[in-house]
This record gives sequence, C-alpha cells and structure tokens, in this order.
Amino acid sequence: MGDYWRKVFARAWSDTKQSFGWNQKTALTALAALAGIAVAFIQLGLVAAIASATGLFWTALPIAIAGLLLFVWNFISAPASLYNELSKEYGERIAALELALANLRQLPLDYAAWRHVDRLSLRDAAFLWCELSPASQAMPSNVNAWFNALAAAIAKDELDFEPQYRESPPARERQREYQKRNPQLDTIVTRKALKAFANIHGYDPKFLRDA
Repeated sequence: MGDYWRKVFARAWSDTKQSFGWNQKTALTALAALAGIAVAFIQLGLVAAIASATGLFWTALPIAIAGLLLFVWNFISAPASLYNELSKEYGERIAALELALANLRQLPLDYAAWRHVDRLSLRDAAFLWCELSPASQAMPSNVNAWFNALAAAIAKDELDFEPQYRESPPARERQREYQKRNPQLDTIVTRKALKAFANIHGYDPKFLRDA
C-alpha cells in the first residue's frame, strides 16, 4: 500500500511540475531572483533587501497557492490515471497471453503450404512475418507493428501492391494513389513483392524462403 501512495504522490508531483513547466530554466530564474535579493542586501542594506524579498513574496504567493491547489487536484486525479495505465498494460498482457495460448493450441505453421500462396493480404503477411498463424483473431503488438511497416512500405513505393479498382479506367490512377496512401488489412501484396521488400532491407522471414 505504501508503494501505491508513493506512486500517486510521484505522479501528482510530476503532473504539477509539468503544468508549471518546471525545468532548468525556471530553476535558474528562481536562483536569479534570490541572487537579486542578495545583491540588494550587499549594496543597499537590510531594508532594501527586505523590501525586495517582500515584493517577490507577494508576487510568488498566488503562484504558490495555485501550485498547491493544482497539486491537490493532481493528487486526487492521479489514482484514476494510474488505474487507466495499469488497465491498458494488463489488458495488453492478457491479450498477448490469450494469443500465445491460442497459438499453442494450433498446429505449427505449414511453411511448405504457404510457399505456394502467391497473393496475401497485408494482415496475413504481417502474421506470417511474425511466424504466427493468420487464423488468429487478435492482432498482437508485434504483428500490428509489421502491418504498419508493410503499409508504410507501400506508401513509400518500397512494396508493390495490387490495387482494387471499383471505378472506370479514367479514375483508376486516382484510386490507386488513394489506396497506396491508405493501405488496409485486406490490401493485396504478392509473394514476389514481399521478397523484393525483404531483400532491400536484409530481412529473411521464414515464410518467404523457397525451401
């Protein structure tokens, strides 16, 4: 329990500092103000130093009160933020474990069979790239990362794809450009195109090996 409240306090303090932009620059500004009081004391005497400090105090007091109120607010709201982060983290872990369990229940990938498949959706290609069966329902983070990588390769003309035309020939070029900029899970790529992309970057996924 003590560790939990330390995390709440740390989050509230961090959020408060971030709200005020507390960093090296603001710390140097505060030190410069204190140095100004010291200079006033040395050159003008105690009365001038007290007057300078009093002015700074009344200037800083509203900021300090606002900071205290903001810290209290952040302290109250920190548990909800921590809960959301933990929920997301554990949700991803549970999804990964469920996927791993589902993969354990499945038969191993038949790479010999996949070598005869010349056309793949980006979704299937991303799963196979990660040595996972495309039959899986959930898309884990590593598969999603490779889907994004392949989609980006299409957008950069590093990976050829097969456009799906739904309009008359005059509009096909425009449609192809749109699909290139916005690849989808069902965007079709060929085995040959995937191998060319892999060769460019030095990748060697198992499902693209000839034997």
